[in-house]
Amino acid sequence: MKRHNQVLHILIALAIVVGTAGFGQADDLKVSGFGETKLDIMDEARDNLCTDPNGAGATNCDELQFSASAEVDFERKQGDVTVRVDLDFPIGAGTGNNVALEIEQAKFDWMIPAGSQLGLTFTAGVFNSPIGFEAQDSPDKLQVSNGQLFGLVPSNLAGIQLSGGNDMVGLGLIFANDFNNAAPKANGSLGEENSIGATLAVTPMPEVGLSVGFLDSAGPVNANPALRTEGVLDVVLSGTIMPTQDVSLLYALEYVADELNTGTGLTLHAKHGKHGLTIRYDMVETDNVAAEPTTLTVAVMCGGVSDNLKTKLEWKSSDPDTAASATDQLVLQFVMLF
Repeated sequence: MKRHNQVLHILIALAIVVGTAGFGQADDLKVSGFGETKLDIMDEARDNLCTDPNGAGATNCDELQFSASAEVDFERKQGDVTVRVDLDFPIGAGTGNNVALEIEQAKFDWMIPAGSQLGLTFTAGVFNSPIGFEAQDSPDKLQVSNGQLFGLVPSNLAGIQLSGGNDMVGLGLIFANDFNNAAPKANGSLGEENSIGATLAVTPMPEVGLSVGFLDSAGPVNANPALRTEGVLDVVLSGTIMPTQDVSLLYALEYVADELNTGTGLTLHAKHGKHGLTIRYDMVETDNVAAEPTTLTVAVMCGGVSDNLKTKLEWKSSDPDTAASATDQLVLQFVMLF
């Protein structure tokens, strides 16, 4: 109950701040978001990891259990500046009483008047990383879960970004907190270290596009220098093909590399109207580790019930490439937009 009260107090405070900032222009404030509910139908990786309180031995505590999360986004534009705050509310499995609050984004985008023809935008705050192919919010994902490559690139950055371009070419420059020590003043932080990076996107036609992103890092503090990752390079070749007027096929070939890991992933997404089928395969190779774990994901999305409701069913097979056997997972997800 105390956590619920804390979340409520934060929302009330946010509402007061937003209201006092521009009550007379409330129509300029856009509020959106989503909620998601997942049912873990099968998860072999969790077998025998939970002790049965009735004395029946080890069991699986996640299968046939529901979990939920939500996000509320606030956005307001005034002149050339757009301010945005995204609040995440992850909720634990089971009773769902463990509600937390996380700030996904807290940023402003300033469309520089002198560079308006190039779409020159200055961004500052905490913002979603422009590097990497896979999305992190459920409405934007082509499947339910993310692949292995998603964990090799930063999800969010705290700093500044200058970006611009047109429909064919885009360029971005990044100066942010060291993404390997993202928490400000975190224990073990190297201190006075930052990440500097750049992004380049070239899309000469819808059928083919190339995006490249690089972000350097001082690496996490570790007694063994060989275990430091001092930068990440992400390259994505993607495009959309229209075999027919009603069917589109999205493809994306992604390559990620740092000092320790090399990952490759292939995503195919066929869409017909509001329905879609996604097949994703990825593999990661780590230095000095013989195993090359792979995952194969197949997801079916149905959006025909309503414009603000998506239903996804995902099957994922994870092979650790070791003596351990591959494990399968089956998840049903409902994504509700508002």
